[in-house]
Amino acid sequence: MIKHKPLYQAMKDAVSQTLENMVFMEVTEHYDQSYEIPAEELTWAYLVIQDPVQAEVRLALPKTLLEDLTTTVFSLEAEEITQAQMDDILHELLNTITGLFMTRLLEDNQTYKIGLPERGEGELPEVDADSIAWKLMTSDEAPLQIFVAGASLVALSDSAE
Repeated sequence: MIKHKPLYQAMKDAVSQTLENMVFMEVTEHYDQSYEIPAEELTWAYLVIQDPVQAEVRLALPKTLLEDLTTTVFSLEAEEITQAQMDDILHELLNTITGLFMTRLLEDNQTYKIGLPERGEGELPEVDADSIAWKLMTSDEAPLQIFVAGASLVALSDSAE
């Protein structure tokens, strides 16, 4: 796992701004960086960054947190929300986080292209040497994890210094 400071801070800022703006929730680093969301509680989505680098961004969180976020955004009770609404919120979070991340990472006015978010199935892909992981938590101590995988994004971050 690679931790690159400018890249790392750009993602932390993007996640914080997204959750603060969408659901008025603060985000901080998780106090236990070895914590993994149990597979039975996990929901996740991914999207591909297509240009100017090739990478994949994955957002993982417990299903209960996604339910809470969905009820907040749609102003509904938990029993009223649908899977489609939860998927919409998960995808919107990932899309917004990735857009803010790329905006912070790239030079002013540099364009980027990202694909559409898709719901992940099963366990998260394994974190390898070309992956970066952010283990965060909400102000309610709900875990939230985001991953970026792709050697070209790591190379971009090295050239940004």
